[in-house]
Amino acid sequence: MLIGFSVLVIPYILSNYYYFDAAVPISGRIKSSFPHIQQYINFGVFQKLFALLGILYFVFLYFNKKDRYRNVKLSFLIGSLVQLFYNLLFQSEIGQWYFVSQMFFCGLFIYDIVNNLKSIIFKKITFDKIIFAAALIFVCGIGWLKLTTSFSIQNNVFASHSKFEKKSNDLVRETAESFEKNIPANSRIYVYDFPGKFAFYSNFNVIPADGLVANKNYFNDMKSGNFKNFLNKNKIEYLIFPTHFLTKHKTQGFLALHVDSRNENYIFKVRNTLNRTIIDSLKESELDKIKSYANPIKTWQPQYDSITVYKLKP
Repeated sequence: MLIGFSVLVIPYILSNYYYFDAAVPISGRIKSSFPHIQQYINFGVFQKLFALLGILYFVFLYFNKKDRYRNVKLSFLIGSLVQLFYNLLFQSEIGQWYFVSQMFFCGLFIYDIVNNLKSIIFKKITFDKIIFAAALIFVCGIGWLKLTTSFSIQNNVFASHSKFEKKSNDLVRETAESFEKNIPANSRIYVYDFPGKFAFYSNFNVIPADGLVANKNYFNDMKSGNFKNFLNKNKIEYLIFPTHFLTKHKTQGFLALHVDSRNENYIFKVRNTLNRTIIDSLKESELDKIKSYANPIKTWQPQYDSITVYKLKP
């Protein structure tokens, strides 16, 4: 297994070193602070929940020595906990999909507990059918909510500002299509987030703030005090930034953009995602405001109410 694994991993790691100067791919590099522990550790609800359940499951498996697959489950659990704490210490961006292995060991934990209860308390086979039916209804219910509404466990359940509502047409698509009424076709636009959807649903040339993946020239251009020159050099006239923040902070962070929202004249701080440094900034007063739109991704980013299209002043 190790030999087979190394056939894939070693060339992958070496090619990352060659192309990106790091063992991890660039998408991981811009989110990870490894080997340095990140400054602000977000020990959120999911991290606390899975850490607690992981420890409880470890204790359960330690004493449940009759389980045929005990060693396999322990190995998987330990690996999953290591990944959980790696993300906690070194990952700056965490989404629900980062917890797949933790959800998997929770499923194993539930199965093992039910199995033990069945053998100790419930002898009849109907108990299995009841548990299976309840689990099936629960999973299908979550699936139905995902299909028909904006339901998100992380945001709708644990965030106070996120809306739970019936799913309409894709709001990013609607917003992108409405941009075309105020911005000339084929314009080049610098976007703080969701560049893929925005580019797909519009006729604009979209430049993502997070950085052009694997394009070192882009990051070489993004030097201190050079942001305006970068925009002019590449004929980028329009910018889309988040606005109308619900709280006033010195830093409202995205991967490549930090916003100082403490007063009405926002300061948009452009960040080099490779070396994680602020390279330049633009005050809102340095830009011409074209129009504001309702935040089309508020379900996932509830901290601001709108996005605004700006044009770079000459």
